Amino acid sequence: MAEHEYFNQALSDLAFDLAGGGAIRHLTDKGYTVKQILQELDCALPVERVRQAVWDRLVEQGVLLLDEPGTGTNQGKAVYVEERGKFGKTSFRRVRASGNVSKEIEWEKTVYKAGEGTDFRTLLAGKCLENGSRTAYAACDFGAWSREEPGRYQELLELLTVRQQEYIEGLPWIQRRVYHRMDARMTEIAGRMFGSGQCEGICYFMEKKEKLFIAAGR
Repeated sequence: MAEHEYFNQALSDLAFDLAGGGAIRHLTDKGYTVKQILQELDCALPVERVRQAVWDRLVEQGVLLLDEPGTGTNQGKAVYVEERGKFGKTSFRRVRASGNVSKEIEWEKTVYKAGEGTDFRTLLAGKCLENGSRTAYAACDFGAWSREEPGRYQELLELLTVRQQEYIEGLPWIQRRVYHRMDARMTEIAGRMFGSGQCEGICYFMEKKEKLFIAAGR
């Protein structure tokens, strides 16, 4: 990219951030969907830019991981730590946020077959409670499904509530597997989709060192 193109892109990014970048990050942190964020913004911003900004924020916060949990390749978001020198001079040092999403794990693998035994949503909620939701993740193939199997993708979306569909459809999923933190919303989404028996899935519980494979059962 030529120097003037870099400059123009930097200006565009700055203008976007001044127009609504801070608000988008704040509303994303509060759990708003892209549709809700667009309704809240005072100024008109390109929908695709907003979608990408929400995605970037989720990645930055560790809600979305681009590499499989437990491989040691997820480094967490960067933060700045304030330090004071000998004579009181303040400086900032860039470090990675503490946490264990980057640790390597030797998994204990278990299998759940939908429709057999304990209700899957009940099982999932219990495991998230035992493990803690911040280090529990679900594998997500929405990007691949929407491009390679659009009919099946729509069928799976119909298992969700309107608001859950809105959240999934609002994000610009890349065409490979990513991993979403099992917050309250994703726990319910995973419970509905994987528990339906219509698709396979994988859930990761990093504190328990358990990788749960969900097999289709209906």
